[in-house]
Amino acid sequence: MKIRGFLNRSYEPPAPFIKVLLTSKSLGIHNFLDLHIDTGASATIILDKDMRYLRLSVASLRKAARNIGGIGGLIDTYLIDDAVMMFKTEEGMLHEERLSLLVGVHRLERLAEEERRVIMRLPSLLGRDILRKFKFSYDERFDEILMES
Repeated sequence: MKIRGFLNRSYEPPAPFIKVLLTSKSLGIHNFLDLHIDTGASATIILDKDMRYLRLSVASLRKAARNIGGIGGLIDTYLIDDAVMMFKTEEGMLHEERLSLLVGVHRLERLAEEERRVIMRLPSLLGRDILRKFKFSYDERFDEILMES
């Protein structure tokens, strides 16, 4: 099975992304997202911009056992317990991954305007919790982003 990603050329250098259909029955989510494939991220995480796009409220989410740290420090972390990510394979089939999906929330009110703008441009991440199930190939010269199992 092969799942193709794409290079997002709005980043310099271009960044590997993959399109997923994210669903959650409990939250009524059924939306497509473009996730940045990040081998440095231990877990897949939805960040502020996509949280807003999905119209998620912190009040509707369960607090994670611990917060996540990264560039910029710690962020509050919540869970979507019944998340399903669906990927379209080259063969035209859907591949499904069920997970407790992290949602990272920055405290935007504590940030300066420029910092808020930067945070709101950060893409959500496909992390190693999903990537480890696949062989991942990245070849920018040939526009090839590929997850195989």
